[in-house]
Order: sequence, then C-alpha cells, then structure tokens
Amino acid sequence: MTLRRKIRWLTWIGLIGCLMAAIPALYLLRQGMIAERGQVAAALVDSAGLLLRDLERSATSGEISGDEARDRARTVLLALSAKPFHVRIFTDGVIPAGWPDIDRAVTAEGRFEPWGWAIAAAGDIGDLDRDFLVEASGFLLFLAALLVLSWPGAMFLSQHVVGPLEALSDRMRLLTEGRTDIDIPGCDRRDEFGAMARAMEFCRRAAVALIERDERLAGIMNNVGEAILLVDARGRIEEHNPAAVALFDVPAGDLRGRPLSGLFAPPDRARIDTLLAAMAADADVPEPVREEALGVVRAGTGERIDASLSVSPLVVQGRRGFVCALADVTERLRHERELMRLATRDRLTGLPNRAMIESLLEAAVERSRRYRRPFAVLCLDLSRFKLITDTLGHQAGDALLQEVARRIVASVRSADLVGRIGTDDFAVVLEEIRDADEAAIIAGRILDAFDAPVTLPGCEHYVRPAVGIAVYPTDLAGEGVADSVADGDDPQALLRAAETALYAAKRMGGRRHAFFRPELAEQARRQLALDGDLRAALALKQFRLHYQPKVSLIDYSLEGFEALLRWEKPGHGLGQGQSVMIPPGEFIPVAEETGFIVPLGDWVLDEACRQMREWLDAGMEPVPVAVNISPKHLRNRSAEDFRRIIDRHNLPPGLIELEITEGAVMQDLDHALAVLAALKAMGIRVAVDDFGTGHSSLSYLKRLPITTLKIDRSFINGVPNEREDAGIVSTIIAMADMLGLHVVAEGVEKTEQANFLRHHNCTQVQGWLTGRPVPAEAACRLLMERLRQAELGAA
Repeated sequence: MTLRRKIRWLTWIGLIGCLMAAIPALYLLRQGMIAERGQVAAALVDSAGLLLRDLERSATSGEISGDEARDRARTVLLALSAKPFHVRIFTDGVIPAGWPDIDRAVTAEGRFEPWGWAIAAAGDIGDLDRDFLVEASGFLLFLAALLVLSWPGAMFLSQHVVGPLEALSDRMRLLTEGRTDIDIPGCDRRDEFGAMARAMEFCRRAAVALIERDERLAGIMNNVGEAILLVDARGRIEEHNPAAVALFDVPAGDLRGRPLSGLFAPPDRARIDTLLAAMAADADVPEPVREEALGVVRAGTGERIDASLSVSPLVVQGRRGFVCALADVTERLRHERELMRLATRDRLTGLPNRAMIESLLEAAVERSRRYRRPFAVLCLDLSRFKLITDTLGHQAGDALLQEVARRIVASVRSADLVGRIGTDDFAVVLEEIRDADEAAIIAGRILDAFDAPVTLPGCEHYVRPAVGIAVYPTDLAGEGVADSVADGDDPQALLRAAETALYAAKRMGGRRHAFFRPELAEQARRQLALDGDLRAALALKQFRLHYQPKVSLIDYSLEGFEALLRWEKPGHGLGQGQSVMIPPGEFIPVAEETGFIVPLGDWVLDEACRQMREWLDAGMEPVPVAVNISPKHLRNRSAEDFRRIIDRHNLPPGLIELEITEGAVMQDLDHALAVLAALKAMGIRVAVDDFGTGHSSLSYLKRLPITTLKIDRSFINGVPNEREDAGIVSTIIAMADMLGLHVVAEGVEKTEQANFLRHHNCTQVQGWLTGRPVPAEAACRLLMERLRQAELGAA
C-alpha cells in the first residue's frame, strides 16, 4: 500500500475514531451533569435544614416568635427555588407521591424534626437532554463536514507532501535494487524536498560512477592478457582475474588464500617472499618493483614457463596490500635469446661475430690488466674466396666457410675463442699464453690444418690462409696504437693491429703468419692516405707513362715499348715545389685493393694510345706498345671497352699489346677467354706477363688466345748459372715455339743472360741491359734514331 493511501486511510480512521469516541464522551458528560444536579439538590436540602435550625434557635432564644420563624423559613426556602431546581417544605412532614410534577428530575429529601417539617428539592434534567441532543447533533455535523473536507485535504497532501515523498521513496527503492538509469524528480525545487532530491541525485551519480568504474575495472581485470593478483601484506592472494587461472593452471577456487610464492618454482620462492617482506616493512609507500624471468610450474601439466612479475603497493582504508601483475614471457625471452644469438653469433658458422668478439676482447683486456698477463689476437682470412663464390656459387662458399671454421676450432685449445668477423675473416683470442712464441705455435697449427684440401661440390680446394698476430700489451706500444688503447679503444685497436699484421702476411705470399709491428701500422696509414691521393692525382694529371724499350738480340734494334706507370707527387719531396716519384709497388697494390685500378688502367691505355697517335702524326715509324692490364681491370671490362679506347685515337689495333698475368686469367677463366678471344679477333695483341710464376701449363696455355709469352725476371736472374732456372727458361722457350707464340724475356741485366737467351732462340728482351724506362720525350728520340738508322740502311 502506498504512503498516499495510508495517509488517506489514517485520516478517515482518525475521524471515525473521533466520532466513536465523542458519542460516549457526550453521554458521560450528560450523566455527569445529571449527577451534579442531584448533588446540588441534596445541597439545597442540607442548606434548608441549616437555615431552619438557625431560625429555630432564634425562636427558642426569643429573638423572634415561632410563627415568624416559620414565615421566614417559608420565604427563604421559596427564594432557594430557582430553575432548574425546586425546593418545597411539607409542614405535615409527608412528601406526596408524584412530586415534583416534572418529567425528568432528580430529587433530594430531608426532615426537620423540631418542627416536623419535610424538606424536598428537585432538579429538572430535561434541559440537559435537549442540550445533549443539540450538542451531539452539532458535533456529528462537524465530523461529517470534516469527513467531506478530508478528501481534498488528502489530495492536497498527496500532491504536495506525500507525492514527493512517495516518489523519492520509490527512487530510493530502485537505487537500492541497483537501478541507476532513473531520474530523480524535484531537483529544481527550493524547499526541503528539493534538497532531498538533489542529495539523492548526487548519490545516484556517485553510484553510476562507482558502478562504471567497477565495470571498467572488472572488464580490465577479466580481459587483460596479464595475470593480476591482489595480495595482502602476508603475501596471500585475495583476488585474481581469469588470466591468473590460465597462467598458473590452477582452479579459480584454489587460488584465493594461497601464498603467492607457492605458485613459483622452488628456486624463485625465496625471492618473492623477500621482495614482499621488504615492501611490506617499508614505512613509506614503496615504488613498484619488477622481476624478470621467474619460473612458474603449471599445476595441471607440470610445464615450466618464464614469467615477469610487477609488484605495486596498494593501500585500502589504511590496510596494506600489493597488486601483482604477471605475464608469460617464455616466448619473448626465447625471441630475445634468439635475437641475442643472431646479434652476437654468426648465422652460418655459429661462431661469435665481430660485435661479440669486441665485447669479449674488452673483458680480456680488463683481465690482462688485472692479472698482468699477456694475450694474443689472431686474424685470419682466406685466399681467393670470392673466386669460389663466383665460380661454384654461394652454397659452395658457405660450405667452405663452415669447414674453415671447424678446422680452426679443432686447431685451437678449448679455452680459446674463435669468431667470424667478416665475410672470409676469422679471429682467435688466445688468453692463456705465456708469450708471443706460444701464439705463433697455435697460428702454425691453424695453418697446418689446411694442408688437406677442402672438398667442395665438383672439386677440391686448397685454402691458403694468412694469419696476423697482435699481442696485448706488447704490440700496442707502437705509434698511434697506444693512444687508442689509452682512450679505451682496446678491442678495435687490437683487431686493427692483428688485421694490419694479416695484410703483411698476405703480402709475403700467404700461408704464413706475421706479428704486428709499429711500422706496419704506419704503412697501413700511408696506404689509406694514398687511396685519397690517388684519385686526386688522376684529376690533377700527376701520373706519367715511362716507356721501356724491347730490343732484338740479333741486331739490337728497337722492336717495341712497354708502358710503365709513374706517379710524380708534388710536395712529396724535401723542398717546396719539388716532386718525387712514388714507386709503383707502393701505390699499385692500393689501387688494386680499392678498385681504383680500373679507371687508372683505362687512363694508362688511353694515354699510351694518345702518345702513339702523337708519334705517328710526327712521322715516326710505329712500334707496338705493351700496356699492363690488372686482374680487376680485366674482370670489369669487355673487349669492346678496350677497342673503344684504341679507336678513339684512330690507331691500328696491331700497335697495341695488352699484357695480362696468369692470375688474372684464372680468377675468371670463362670471362678472360671470351675477352681475349674477342681482342685477338680485333687484331689486338695479347701477352701473358710473368709467365711461369702461376698456373703455367699446356692444359690452359693452349686454350688462351694469346700472341706472346713474357718470361718472368725471377727465372732470368738465375741464368745461365742456376741449373733449375736455365732449365725452366729453356723449357718455356721451347713450349712457346711449339705453340707458335712469340717470347720476350724481361729483367735482362747481364750480357751472359742475353747470350743464353739468344742461344736458345729468344731474340727479344727488355731490361736494364738494353734500356731503362724513359719518359715519352726520350722514347721519341729512340724512335727518331731508329728511323734514322732505317733511312741509312735504305741508302
């Protein structure tokens, strides 16, 4: 029942109750008034009795007579009779029946014995009945009016008082049931009901905010991928989300109340307990703490996973606790370990890469400083590795690198560190050595490991490695290197020192080791400077060609020239404005290594052709000019490239001879054969320089489309006294004669050498015996002399 109906019913019941109570009250009032009149009548009888006694005493005393006393008594008693009371004296002493003559009255009687009188008093109560009926009727009318008027009054109260209370009560009931999508009426009122409505609206909004926050928090807790646990100060779990159940593989009902540390692997439980105890004991609110790589053994499967734990303090109503967030980092750690392996290990060989070698070298340097013991760094690279990949493919190159790595690891001690620091470069760190000699012994073992060939698809390959050795700290006391060490650049300086020694070992022919020396570092810096100077020298026209005559041993006539490159570098001498000739052996290897030999070789051929054109235009009788072509130059140019340079100066192709080495041919045999065949077809002469020092054999020599063989000076030096050299030279001459090739001996410096060559039918030579390299002007004079002699002979 609503409050409104309750008030209506209470109003009506109250009015009816008043009515029911008023009727008995009126009746009791009437009865009281009747009783009161009876008491008044009795009092009148008593008063009359007293009056008579007073009069009887007066008569007895003689003050008045007896008759006068009786008259006075009648007069006074008559005066006492007044409505609604009647007082009478009956002198005969008998009150007659039927007195008084009133329908409704109350009476009182008395006797005055001295006189024998009877005294009677009567009170009329008929007026009381009439008054009672009038008053009762009026009261009933009043109640009826109240009943009639109570309805609009109740409606007024319902609308202005009970209605707002009832609406607020209904909204409060809905709020207690969790309904917040309601409106609170009366918020705009300025009375007490408005204040109550605004207070209830504030509560509703606060409830909405709390519910939304709880829902968001519950959504986060239930949908976040991390396991979230609320832990009390004792380390026991109070709340958790579904992700925690999935992470630990524990039923949800078993998690609540369990110690947090009990969910981790036994080795990590002490860490968790110590962490929580330290945070709980901190007087201030501690900062969040994160632990990585904690072991969790899943209850269902027994699987061990790695988890990260983040612990943040939580204070609720002064009670401390912790929010613990856990994430499965097993895959992340695996990926990180894999990334670390990829970042620090060579993918192909599994050896440490350059970055890891440098990091380990830093630690080795610190240990060497601390314990005052030396250690060595070995750098090793392979010979002709690019030839393998170019001819057999990258798979063969990978197989070669893997086998090289295996042999190096097998050659060193278990405590030694082997790494791959470049394409075909390896490094070995030897910490436990007594001196440099022990490092040399280990380097020798590494070189001996490559005595046997490496089997590759379709062939066997002999690896000819070179090893460079740097010993810390002995070999870092050289110029410039010690400074880098002092600056904390030890690993890079050590590797640079070992690589510098490696280049020295390669220059000495390979398949050997070399120790770092300070002068090697200076030489390397000079070569680096030469690289920049070479490019500037070509632009500034600092290169010159000198021409060494080729002379016939029959009549010592001029039969050709070999163009030799020279570099006149200004400022390189002792005085200002002077220049000095840089030896070709110093800058040619740098140009070959940096690739600058290709444009430089183009310039040499172009300059030689230009000079030939100038001589021809001057009326000189032409002789062939030989130009050296490096291996890299041959690999990067086609026959058409060479022909274009010759045709640019409108020269007959037969006046140019291109000299190549055996190594240049063997580095890319198919390309070399194609280029040489095209050159020969164009009429350009091709000579093999330094024959006998490389892959000299009839098997490939008969395939080469060449016109000339040049015997290397290393064999000429020994003739005619050295039996082996004499045999080799005579064999080369015979082989060339058998193949129909022209032979030129270079490096002829003695007459007996010339006689030996002439005796064995080698009639063309070059060397200091017949003429040193001369500038173009001097070569022009030789041509003029040759022309003069030819004219004299004709005359």
